[in-house]
Amino acid sequence: FESPDVFLGRLTALRWSLVRQIMSAGEVSIRELARRVGRDVRRVHDDVRVLAELGLIERTANGGVCCPFTDIHLDMHLRKAG
Repeated sequence: FESPDVFLGRLTALRWSLVRQIMSAGEVSIRELARRVGRDVRRVHDDVRVLAELGLIERTANGGVCCPFTDIHLDMHLRKAG
């Protein structure tokens, strides 16, 4: 990502909560994920697409989603402009 703003602009609080749900659930369908978080299936589907683009989750052969990580660590460096 060209800047932390670009990454963090796509990783909203709602999307981060989806990642946590997926990590604890293992493989889960989008419909079941939406039910667990109490959100609209279409909106969860859109968020899942973005999370997959970010590489935080993966789509499964069964049409569900999973998180291939047991731990996610975000590390950013900020430097004073020269």
